[in-house]
Formats: sequence, structure tokens, C-alpha cells
Amino acid sequence: MAERLEDHLQCPTCQNIFKDPVILPCSHNFCRACLQQWKDAGERSCQVCRTEFSLMDPPLNLALRNMCENLPRASVNSEDICSLHEEKFQLFCLFHRELVCLVCRDSEIHIGHKIRPIKEVVKSHREKLQKGLQKAKERLQDYNDCRENCNEQAEYIKVQRKNVERKIKKDFAELRRYLDIEEEARLAAVREEEKKKSQTMKEKMASLEEQKAALLDVIRSTEEQLTFGNVSFLKKFKTAMSRMEELPEKPQLLPGGLLDEAKHVGNLKFKVWELMKETLAYSPVILDPNTACPGISLSEDLTSLSWEDVQQQRPKNPERFQKEESVLGGPLDSGRHVWDVEVGDSNDWEVGVALQDLHSKQKMTNFVTGFRDGKYKIPRRQYGGWNPPVKIQKIRFEVRVTEMSVSISTSDPLSNTTLFHFHYPSFFLFFSRKYQTYPSFFTKSKIPLKIIPIQPGVTTAID
Repeated sequence: MAERLEDHLQCPTCQNIFKDPVILPCSHNFCRACLQQWKDAGERSCQVCRTEFSLMDPPLNLALRNMCENLPRASVNSEDICSLHEEKFQLFCLFHRELVCLVCRDSEIHIGHKIRPIKEVVKSHREKLQKGLQKAKERLQDYNDCRENCNEQAEYIKVQRKNVERKIKKDFAELRRYLDIEEEARLAAVREEEKKKSQTMKEKMASLEEQKAALLDVIRSTEEQLTFGNVSFLKKFKTAMSRMEELPEKPQLLPGGLLDEAKHVGNLKFKVWELMKETLAYSPVILDPNTACPGISLSEDLTSLSWEDVQQQRPKNPERFQKEESVLGGPLDSGRHVWDVEVGDSNDWEVGVALQDLHSKQKMTNFVTGFRDGKYKIPRRQYGGWNPPVKIQKIRFEVRVTEMSVSISTSDPLSNTTLFHFHYPSFFLFFSRKYQTYPSFFTKSKIPLKIIPIQPGVTTAID
């Protein structure tokens, strides 16, 4: 209460407790000395309400003077008093950034310094602090937004896990189904070969038994003739000798009589994989769903994209495009990369590569070919600055990435026509910057852009 009362007993001019307060016709009070300073300066209007007055000697406000004289010294807060001069702080030194009294102001230590009234400094400082407070509140909101986004991402991670598990199980179920069919076919082939070769062995053994019985009959009759008398022996010798000369050939085992085990199990896994790759698609570029803007719809195998009018619920993670209708492919390592994109009859698309500054994740440099509003575009040119000889249905990108440059060539794979070649030297190295290269895709059409799968090849060591 003492402080609040003191605020009402301060002269509007000198900010001190009133000394010999006089009252003007407008009812405002001032120290007599302060009023005299105005009059000496030619002022004839109240410094508070600007009402003009003609009194040369305004009356003394006795009640106010008594109140000020009787105001206890203790009513003034000790922290408002200069400890050196026991005067109230009324000013602020901008150089030393400290409170000063009237005596301090005239002291040697503050000579030449900018001195301002406390109220003036407090006003500017309050404004600065208010701005800082507003910024702190905005930063608090940033934290709340970030925390909310983290919650969204945490829930989305669960959704992703379920989707990824479903896709993995589906793909492996298809692989197992193929392997089961292939396994059964190969087991059936083994059983069939066993059946055929077992039957051949049975027929061979039956034939051997017949030939063996005939040979035993020759042996028995010949042994019996050897016991005959001379006359009987000689009479039957010619017949017996002819039978001996017509003995069957020595029996031979048939070649290839056993199962062809090498055919059935040799390089079995490799042969099955060779057959599998003919039925499986390999995409040289895979779209990254974590970069897709909410309006982009991706195929389950992450090889095609289209535009949907209904925005999908996706968290605002740092990698995701929020405003651009875009999605990136996986990062490209150093070396040569080739992929084909089928644009078909889409009338609103852009495809190419994007270079991301690794020092500033938000900075992207795009080199794209596109078609919008009936006009084509090539890198670093506006739409309408390029007219290909034929309407593009498919476009091929060949990108060579090195530490020194990015080289981009595009062609029409249907007509084998080169559309353009672009070489981007890495002057970034001059600034010691690092960049990552990504395939880039944009569309606002419901007609999908498709990355065309390729047939995987096999290279053996002997090749």
C-alpha cells in the first residue's frame, strides 16, 4: 500500500515526492519549483492535460503538502534508494545499464553517458521483454506442436508396422506358394524317373532270367553228352558244338540306369531362383513413402504413384513434402543408374532427380522433365521451352553420380531417341558442401506414373 500511495504523491515532472505542491485550475498538482521552470521557459499550459492557465502564482495545496511531509521514510522501498546518496532512483544509465539517482547522474563516473528517465527505459524494456515473452510462447507452441507430431508419428509407426508385416507375409506366402509348386513338380519328376527306370530294370532282369535258363539248358545237355559212349558222343558232337558256338553275348548293364541325381539336385537353389526371377519383377527405383505428400497415393509395391483428391493421414515428419505434390525414390549411390518411367496419358507430371544439401536438409535442387498444361519442360527451362518430336509415353533416365558431378541423360525407350543430356558439375565442392541424389517424381493426375520393372540378370564367375 505504501508503494501504491507513493505513486500518487509523485510530481509528474520530476517524478519525486511533491515539494511545495501547487494546484492548477485543471486540478493537477506540481512542485512549485517545477512549475517555475515551465514559466521561465514560457510554458503556460498544464504538462499533463495541456490546459492553459493564467495564474501567475497558483495556490499551495496544503493537504497534499502535509501528506507528503508526513509520508514515512520507510514507505519508500529500500531497493528504490541509492545506497551511496540515499536518493531515490529516478534515472537509468544506458552505458552501465544500471539505475542512478540525480546525484549519480552528475557524478564523474557517468559523465557523457546516455541517461534516461526510468519510466522511459522501463517502457522500452517492457516492450522488448514482451516481444521475448511472445517469442517464448511461440517456442512453447513449437514444442507442443512437435510433441503432438511425435505422438502422431508414434501411432503411424504402429500402422506402418502392420502394413509392412502384411506385405512381407503376403510376398513370402507367394514365394512359398511358388516354391511349394516347384518342389512338388521336382519331386514328381524324381518319382517319374524312378518309376520308368525301375520298370526298365525289371524288364532287363526278366530278359536275363530267360537267357540264363536257356544257357543252363545248354550246359546240362552238354554235361550229359560228355558221359555218352564214343559212338553216341560222336553222333551228337556236331549238334552240341553248334549250340556252344551260338552262346548268347555276355550280358551288359544298361548305361543311365540310375536316377540322374545331378540333374535333380545340382545347383538346385540357383536353378529355382533363375525360374523365379522370370516371374518376379525387379524395380531399379523404389519410392520412399516417408517422403510422399498427403495427396500422393503409392502402389503397394512402391513402384507407381498417382494423385488422390482425398488427403491421406500421414505425419509431418521432416522428410515429407507437405505442399508439393511430390515423392522421392531411394538415395542413389555413386555409379550408373538407369530406370524407365511410364507416364502414359498423364497430363500433369514431372520426373527427374533432386539434389539435397546435406548441410541444409530443407534445400533441394531439382532437375526434372515434365508435362503440364499441354507443354513440356526440360531442366533449367520453363514449360513450353522444349518440344519433343513425339508424344512421350515412356522416359528413360540414365544418371551417373560421382563426387565431382551428376550427369543426367534422358531418352524415349520406344523410339530410342535421346531427348536431352544434362551435366551438372559439382561446384559444391568449392564450398565444401555435400549433396545426396534422389530420383524425383511429381504428379497431380489420377493416371499413375509407373517405374517399369526390369528383368534381373545373372552373372557367374566364369562370365
